[in-house]
Amino acid sequence: MLYSRRLAIAAALSLASLLPLGAWSAPGTQAEQVAMRHVPAPVGGLWCGAGLLTGFTLDIAQQYQRIDAKLIRHGRVRREITGHMDGAMLRTDPQRDHTMELMAAGDELRIIAGTGQLALAKGQFFTRAVGGSCTN
Repeated sequence: MLYSRRLAIAAALSLASLLPLGAWSAPGTQAEQVAMRHVPAPVGGLWCGAGLLTGFTLDIAQQYQRIDAKLIRHGRVRREITGHMDGAMLRTDPQRDHTMELMAAGDELRIIAGTGQLALAKGQFFTRAVGGSCTN
């Protein structure tokens, strides 16, 4: 019995040596997901309001996790926003006691939470500008 157990272990180890490195962990493991949450998504640039936000643009300057942005409507800066990225989540610093959380997914930046008047914008989103301008 001990001999057959040793033989089974040896067979498993030799089979494992034939597999590519990292084949033992499935893609999207918890460790990978934790690491990716802290890598800031690239959101710098111009974003165009969609739906109820049509006519608004969000111009974001990003330095790794730090965000400085301007919310613009009809060529006029309506609000200056600061915040930080935590993975794909943009969390704004309190602005006049209001905060907002936006989730980056591809070419979309969706408002998923807000406080005060900004709570009304939940579910609205911006799309990444094509060609450096918004056509709304």
